Amino acid sequence: MISYRKAIREEADVIAEYFVSALPVESFLALDSRLTIEGLTSLYADYIRAENTLYSYRNTFVAVTEDGFVAGAICGYSGDDFLELKKPITEDFEKRFGPNPYAQCNETGPGEFYLDSIGVAKDMRSQGIGRNLFEAIIKYAFEQGHKTIGLLVDTDNPKAEKLYCKIGFEEVGKKDFMGHTMKHMQIKAAD
Repeated sequence: MISYRKAIREEADVIAEYFVSALPVESFLALDSRLTIEGLTSLYADYIRAENTLYSYRNTFVAVTEDGFVAGAICGYSGDDFLELKKPITEDFEKRFGPNPYAQCNETGPGEFYLDSIGVAKDMRSQGIGRNLFEAIIKYAFEQGHKTIGLLVDTDNPKAEKLYCKIGFEEVGKKDFMGHTMKHMQIKAAD
C-alpha cells in the first residue's frame, strides 16, 4: 500500500532525483560545461531543503510505500508566489552560471496554482502513483481555495499529456521553457 503526504526536508535527495528526471536536462546542462546531472540533482536537493523556493519540501507531496520508500514526488505552489519563490533559485543560477535563459522563464503567474515537477521511481511507474500524486495535490490546492491549477507539458511527451487529459486538464495555450515548446494546461474547480 502507498500513502500520500507532504514531504519532509530529509527526503530532499530522492525528491531531487525525481524532479531532475522530469526536466529538459540538456537545456540545464548547457548552462555550464562543468555541470553534470549529478551536480544539477545536488542543486535541486538544496532547493528542496530550503524553506522559500519553488521546489521546497513545503511545496511537495510524496508517495511513500509501507516500508518508507519514497516512490514519487510532485511539487506545486501558488502562482501568486512564483516570482518570490523563484528569486533565490534565479540568483543562485546567475551566481553560478551568469545570465541564463532560466531567469526569463515564467511558467505561471497570479491566479493559478502551478504544478511544477513530478517524478516516480522508474521501477514503480505505470502503477497509478503519478495519477494519485496529482489527485492528492489537486485536492490540496482546491481545499486551499485555488480555482485554477496549471502545468506545462513538453510537446514531445504525448504520454504525459494523455495522463493529464485523463485527469481533466485542458490545453489553454503554449509557452516556451528554455527552448522547449510546452503546452500550458489547466483544470478548474467545479463551481
